[in-house]
Amino acid sequence: MSVHAPAGDSLLADCVVAALDVETTGLWPGRGDRIIEIALAIGRRGEEPQLWSSLVNPERPVAATHIHGITDDMLVGQPRFAELVPMLSELLGGTVIVAHNASFDMGFLAHECIGAGLRIPQRRVLDTLGMARRVLGFGDHRLSSLCTRFALGRARAHRAPDDALATWHLLWRLADVADQAGGLRLASAELLSRRRSDAEVDAVIARLEGARAAGLAVVVDYLSGLTPEDPPIRRTITVQRVSRSRVRAWCHLREAERTFRLDRLRIVEG
Repeated sequence: MSVHAPAGDSLLADCVVAALDVETTGLWPGRGDRIIEIALAIGRRGEEPQLWSSLVNPERPVAATHIHGITDDMLVGQPRFAELVPMLSELLGGTVIVAHNASFDMGFLAHECIGAGLRIPQRRVLDTLGMARRVLGFGDHRLSSLCTRFALGRARAHRAPDDALATWHLLWRLADVADQAGGLRLASAELLSRRRSDAEVDAVIARLEGARAAGLAVVVDYLSGLTPEDPPIRRTITVQRVSRSRVRAWCHLREAERTFRLDRLRIVEG
């Protein structure tokens, strides 16, 4: 594996990618929640990723056992986070980090390092949650639902090794959707990782409001969200009201008024 940081114009397939996942005592590091398990799945596309994981002693009670199944007894005698930093720094050297909802995992990672008086070198970070929202455009973007959609096995949900490995494989599935020729570059993947911005939501709303004002129907693809495997349905709608989360419209397919979630709706161009 290369120890050099990848350039922005590198092909994503040429990068060493480290999929990161953490399990925690709760949701808020600023309120004292800590990492209790951390895992990395590391490798280039086409390789079998190297899997590394460790339980972590949070030096406080575990409060979310019902989510991940990790108990206080399992963490007795496990290393504290500060003890793992040298290994983490070595494993992450020259990699691009990817995580599902990366702000959560990276936020905990940064908070633990600050608390230990240490830091992990800055790395390029991709977010498969943001990529799924942009590449797929609509639907259920939870890791479990995306694993079902792309037939990715995951033995234990909400355990760091299984989630890290699933995220590593998910990245390449999303890269294939984004660029079927296999030419997706790191810089483009970083842009895809951004969640839909307010400006982009405004642009969709403007398109729908413009059609409403002009009395024009709009062709959209819409995902009902009943099950992750359901394909989007192409519909023609006549818009009646628009908000930042919902669209009320006459659905010509159903010949009835319907309310559509904005995040599950994609306007068909042309």
